[in-house]
Amino acid sequence: MLNKFLAGFLVSLTTLLMAPAHADDVPVLTWEKGKEHNIVLGGNNGVKSWKIQLTSPKGTPLDFKQSKLDPKGYVVFSVQIPDSYPSGVYTVETTGINVPKKIVAGVKIVALTDFNLIQIPTKLILILLTLIFLISTLSIMRMQKYERIEYLRAKPVEKLPGIFNYFAKFRKSSVEELHKSLFKFQLIREGELLHKLSPITWATLPVVTIFLGAYIGVNGELILGVSVIPFALYLLTAIIGVIDPFSGFTASLGFAFAQSISGNVTSVRSVMSLVAVGIGWVAPGVLSSLYQDILNKDNYFHFAKKIVPDLVASAIGGLIFLVAQLLTNSFVDQVAPIAISTYMIPTILSFFILARINLYRYLVKDLHQKGENYQIRILVLPRVLSPRTITFAALYFAAVTYVWTESISFALISSLLLTTPLALLMVRFDTPVVKALKNAERFILIEMVVIATISLIAFYYVQSLPIEVTAKGRLFILTTSVILFTHGFFSSIFDSSARANQLVVPNEQRQLAA
Repeated sequence: MLNKFLAGFLVSLTTLLMAPAHADDVPVLTWEKGKEHNIVLGGNNGVKSWKIQLTSPKGTPLDFKQSKLDPKGYVVFSVQIPDSYPSGVYTVETTGINVPKKIVAGVKIVALTDFNLIQIPTKLILILLTLIFLISTLSIMRMQKYERIEYLRAKPVEKLPGIFNYFAKFRKSSVEELHKSLFKFQLIREGELLHKLSPITWATLPVVTIFLGAYIGVNGELILGVSVIPFALYLLTAIIGVIDPFSGFTASLGFAFAQSISGNVTSVRSVMSLVAVGIGWVAPGVLSSLYQDILNKDNYFHFAKKIVPDLVASAIGGLIFLVAQLLTNSFVDQVAPIAISTYMIPTILSFFILARINLYRYLVKDLHQKGENYQIRILVLPRVLSPRTITFAALYFAAVTYVWTESISFALISSLLLTTPLALLMVRFDTPVVKALKNAERFILIEMVVIATISLIAFYYVQSLPIEVTAKGRLFILTTSVILFTHGFFSSIFDSSARANQLVVPNEQRQLAA
């Protein structure tokens, strides 16, 4: 009897002593929603047949994606936690062929507190794809087929009544003070719709939006020096920027001024946030119009000619705004200064851009037949970008990359690689000349699709590598740099080859880009 009692006591004691040791073998991790998280497992040949899930008695299981096998036999298992996934405690369970189910980790899912895009591959890839679209398009614009931009302009009203005349003079003089550039040309061009609808509104709106931007700047909570922007006012200003980009520009100036005098601009992050907000309020209107114009120069079958340029331009405009919104959110270490659904405003904005394109087309379609006085405004680009623009882009690329990676060396290298294709746009070369490219024709939409396809294949390959999410993010950025450099180099050779037989240089009005 005594022996049985002692045996039972020893078994119980052994169980109690072993329980803490078993608990210590299972790590407990804290993961934030919205990010990709990784677990490295392996060291044996059977790891490729494993299946891993994030499970909970109450929640829906999430399957991990498996990377390629590294030389040492390890695999990186990755899972992206949805923003809407319930908070709580979960377990990471593994199963496999002839392998019993096993808990390898405990996970506590918490709300997002650090919006770092290097750890959110889907959003990072969206930003990099947009950058690839924009820079590759600028490279294509240097071709003779696309370099000429023109539009019909109704004769401006010479004088407005009362104080509105002073507002009109303010607008005209402000635009005239800008350096001659594609940006200035587009600001004037995109103001034509509002001028056609109401010259008084055209004159007054930039003044009003200065105060609107200032009001937004002083009426938002701060997160690490970056203003939390009210949703309704942010959307309203974005729509105004689509209708009249110059008014979006003045709203950005008002916002920046109010933030500065309030003492909120105290770090590099806050300055970068101001720039990102300005991009969101100005760039969609300016660049969507530019895309719509150059896409119309390609040949499509009849039905596509009517809808493809408009749809692509409006989508690009919404995508640019989405990128500006993501950049603004990434410059704080908290949730986000724009506390809204990520895709809501860009989608709304795309519809407004599409409506704006069609309204402007309707208003000017018979301008030359109605007997009204009008002008034909023409811009032929001798170069697409200037040194000051490229310098600003290099600094901004470096700052953004540093915020994401916290590595000065990587930020400088990435900035140098990303700005090299832009530097190629400053000049035109007489050589080399490739005979096969002399009479070849480029189609911007087809080229965009090809570049996007190549980029997505490259990104998919990087995503499959056995490395953790931060290393993947860096490799995404370097991959983008290689793609843009290759395309920029090809565009430079194509341009020099296509111009080899050019005998006469047109003497049209040429303005240097800034």
